[in-house]
Amino acid sequence: MTAKAQQDSSEARCRAVFDQYFSYVYAIVFRILRDCGTEADVEECISDTFADVLRRMEDIDSASLKAYLGTAAKHKALNFRRTLMAERKRFLPIASLPDMPAEDSVEAVSDAVRMQRTLLGLIEALGEPDTSILLMKYYYNRKSGEIAAALGMQPAAVRKRCTRALKRLKQALSEEESI
Repeated sequence: MTAKAQQDSSEARCRAVFDQYFSYVYAIVFRILRDCGTEADVEECISDTFADVLRRMEDIDSASLKAYLGTAAKHKALNFRRTLMAERKRFLPIASLPDMPAEDSVEAVSDAVRMQRTLLGLIEALGEPDTSILLMKYYYNRKSGEIAAALGMQPAAVRKRCTRALKRLKQALSEEESI
């Protein structure tokens, strides 16, 4: 086999591996990076994963290729996540910094902080899983399906518990205000 034919065969095999396992690797990387990275970060991590694996293609047993790819994707994404989180701590965007309150609004800020503490206390008093459901839904902006998967529940049960927890929270808030 000539060098050109061998290179073409190797490229075709690499392309086939990429086409066959892209969705699998994407799912792993996206799950790990979805809350801290951008789509470009996910794509870069996927590219790095395939580059590393395809470089070692000769040493990998074809029967364990999927497992090897999955493990490589997981480790690459976790390392990528660590890097992103470290950068996030080091660089705080100016837009995310709170505005300095004017002297006349210090009282309003103090009231808002007190209300937040009261609200979080009342949410915690609801007990699990209602506390987790409300925090994931309204603080982390998660959908019912994601919350259900995280808590091992059905999405319909999450929605129902959320509705009931909000009613209990509203009642607790009205009792808190009357005190």
